[in-house]
Amino acid sequence: MNIQIANRHEIGHRSYQTVCRSRTGDPGREIMKFSVADVVLDHEGHTNIQYSAEINLKVRGTMLHAKETSEDIGKSVDLVVKSLEKQLKKHRDSHTASEAASGAIAVFF
Repeated sequence: MNIQIANRHEIGHRSYQTVCRSRTGDPGREIMKFSVADVVLDHEGHTNIQYSAEINLKVRGTMLHAKETSEDIGKSVDLVVKSLEKQLKKHRDSHTASEAASGAIAVFF
């Protein structure tokens, strides 16, 4: 999978990118099966720092988007990946159901 990582409000710490690549690139993850993911890492605040992670993923002509915020960059990445996996499952289930209904997929009993 090709992961494009952008950092906002940050010089671009390698540790953020390492965390993101390790969490999204796990072979057991559903998100791993797609070719390109655009990831944006951000932080806000000076005293109460909040880290956010967002992922844009193109699937069959549709762009899936998820964004999560927490106190830790690793937790934000985990949350956004879980959210995106839920969207992928829902997207896959709705498209296989509509393809089966239209006759594009043969269903045998």
